[in-house]
Amino acid sequence: MNNVSEKNKSKKAPATYRDTTIKIISGAMRGTEMPIRKEAITLGRSTESDIQVDDTLISRVHCRLEWDEGKWYLNDLKSTNGTWMVGRKVDKKVFIPLKTSIRIGNTIFELIDIYAADTQSFSSPFIAYSIEPETLVSSIPSAGKRPAASPSIRLLKEENQRLSAVYKFQNMIASVLDEKELYPKILDAVMNIISVDHAYLLLYDLDSGDFSPVEGRDQNGKIKIVDNSKIRNNVVDFVKENKESVLSMDDSFEKKRFQELTGVPKIITSTMCVPMMGKRQINGMVYLSLSSTTEKYSEDDLRLLTVIGHTAGMAVENSRLVEFNLKNERLVATGATAAGLSHYIKNILAGLDGSLSLLKMGLDEKDFLLAGEASKILHKNHRRLGNLVLDLLNIASEQKPEFSIYDLNTIIQDVVELIETQLKNEGIALKVDSQVNNTPFFVEVDAKGIHRVLLNLISNAEHAILAKKEIANTDSKCGTILISSKFNDKMDYAIVTLSDDGIGIDKDEAEAMFELFVTSKGSAGTGLGLAVSKRIIIGHEGNITATGEKGKGCTIAFSLPVSHNETTTTTRTITKMR
Repeated sequence: MNNVSEKNKSKKAPATYRDTTIKIISGAMRGTEMPIRKEAITLGRSTESDIQVDDTLISRVHCRLEWDEGKWYLNDLKSTNGTWMVGRKVDKKVFIPLKTSIRIGNTIFELIDIYAADTQSFSSPFIAYSIEPETLVSSIPSAGKRPAASPSIRLLKEENQRLSAVYKFQNMIASVLDEKELYPKILDAVMNIISVDHAYLLLYDLDSGDFSPVEGRDQNGKIKIVDNSKIRNNVVDFVKENKESVLSMDDSFEKKRFQELTGVPKIITSTMCVPMMGKRQINGMVYLSLSSTTEKYSEDDLRLLTVIGHTAGMAVENSRLVEFNLKNERLVATGATAAGLSHYIKNILAGLDGSLSLLKMGLDEKDFLLAGEASKILHKNHRRLGNLVLDLLNIASEQKPEFSIYDLNTIIQDVVELIETQLKNEGIALKVDSQVNNTPFFVEVDAKGIHRVLLNLISNAEHAILAKKEIANTDSKCGTILISSKFNDKMDYAIVTLSDDGIGIDKDEAEAMFELFVTSKGSAGTGLGLAVSKRIIIGHEGNITATGEKGKGCTIAFSLPVSHNETTTTTRTITKMR
């Protein structure tokens, strides 16, 4: 166990659970303090909870606090919107240090020892400056003289440079929605602006009960193995408890190291640690240190890093919110799908039961013509059920595409071989442009995902042709599906086109056909296939569109970037479909 968590757990704890009170620091009940009367209490919005909180975004019985062997622990009770401690979602029983922010809905509360003025004592000399992030007001001024208030060309130039640095930082992280992708970008951006020997990004660790580094850099920008020994715990504790940015100067280590030498310049280690503040609470910290005889951090550096920390905190909070909303949308979508597809699933099961009965009848009576027809029906319903399961898995899945270099034409050919016989039996001709058969077409894709897209698009075209055949009331061959592929003019996107001469679509249908649960097939469709296809293509950073005309068929085209990074295909391993 690291030294931070050991230190945390050795802090003075309340003698009994009755020595603790709950203090609400944000939300509709801000400023309210509630004494604790039991060793285990629940919080929620209803009277079923031991402590009722006025917040519509929390569950009826949201979370539980438990006193166990002299410490408080927190457990979420399967709440709708989750329980969060210092920006981390609680999904198990975790230790609660005193004065640690816990968020439920729009309410933030802390546990306070009623007999202690503070949970941590700090000696003021280690702090050179302390800034409140939301106001950028210095709460601990410099011991020296402050710069003159009158503006100068040099000061204005420096301010413009700092403002430019903040804008660049905002632009760099604005489009990043994945939280883990944000970590290295935050540190890399900071190091482009401020000189460092060591740079760390700290996040709250639910297991240790304190902040620990998850990403590190040295002065050359190389990734460092995260190490708590490089971090001053009193600085981190101050930032955590006061939600303020800190600039600290320390020469004690160097004094001890060189105390017997004369003429050695004094080395001062300056440390900056700023909270990554979100809308509601702290989401992490940025920690920088610099040891030098000539350079040291200034209050202006601290102000700049504070602004960057606040921007980074909002970005992290936004990424967590996006992830949380996506999970909820998937759960809602999956639940709605299960309810909405009950009739469709019953039709498939009825088709399977009927085809099995026909197959048994044909085999018992040695009527192989009947058995053959039953086999076709069985195969068709099996395929419908398989497609449904795959679409549901794609809707509910959180997995990212697994990119590798493939010959896209090989994927097309594999799909054609898989489904061509079935279409032929239905009187549909599946044709492939000659270029697909004769030209390599290497693109960086998730092969399974593109395979799924092609199957869905062909299935959609198949239904359109059969619908037109039913309207024409003919048993003859009635339709063609054509697949083609090409590069765009700049050779940076691959374009795959699938055309059919089926029943066709109008403009309104073309705009809505990729939306979830939208289908023109009635009970024969689920409204999942094209929505899943769009999701897979968007996951490739591509685009998918549909055009057509009623009675004259439909054309669906999707584009895929040839590569998802700067490495060219000539230096990458080519993967063959198996």
